[in-house]
Formats: sequence, C-alpha cells, structure tokens
Amino acid sequence: MKTHYVFPLVVEKTETNLSLYFPDFPGAAVTAPNLMQGLIRAKELLAVRALELEEQGAELPEPSEPELIELEDASDRIVFVEVFMPPVRDEAAHKAVTKNCTLPKWLRDAGEEAGLNFSHVLQSGLKEALGLQKRT
Repeated sequence: MKTHYVFPLVVEKTETNLSLYFPDFPGAAVTAPNLMQGLIRAKELLAVRALELEEQGAELPEPSEPELIELEDASDRIVFVEVFMPPVRDEAAHKAVTKNCTLPKWLRDAGEEAGLNFSHVLQSGLKEALGLQKRT
C-alpha cells in the first residue's frame, strides 16, 4: 500500500456548476458550485475509493497520462488530486460499527439500572479477552 496517491481529475463547467470526475475510476464524479468545494469533494471521493480498493485487496489503476485524456470542451481542465492515506486508514480503523449482542434479560436490566454504557463494556471486555492494550 502506498502512502500517497495522485490521480488526474477532469473539471468541466456546466450551466449551473462544475462537474469533476476521475477518468481512472469509472463513475467516480462529484459536482460543486465552485472549484474549491469541488476539489475538496473530489479529494474525499478519491480517498474513499482508494481505501475501498485497498480493503478489497485490489490494485488501484495506474494514473492516466494527461495527454491521453480526451476533454469534451475547450474550457475543460485537468488538475491533479493527491491523497495522503495514513490518516484515512487510521480514521477507518477507528470507525465505530454496530454489533448486535444477545444477553439474558436480567443482565440487561441490571446493566441499565447500574447506568452502564453497553458499548464501552463490550469494547473493554473484548480488549481484555484478546489481550490488547487499551486503545482509543
């Protein structure tokens, strides 16, 4: 896995906004009212798509050479978007997920009466059972 990915992004003007897409990722497109918001959205999209492919064990495509990208209109532009993956991976690793758990009614009632946070108790118990140090 690479720490950085850089891909070309095509920016097209429409009558009401901008349309931005990554030619190397079919269907990966965003719209925005201006270039700054478009670049922010495109960078987020690239990070999510790169992470999805990494998690699937798939290779990311090689970035297209700009001279090989066909532009539809003379006003279209190509810009490059870079994403630094370590923070993206860290955020995904610490993302909370929902896990259903079945327990006896009396135990649930006792926990609720004691004011316990069931998510916290489950996390602590799993870490202890797995011999993991406390992590946030």
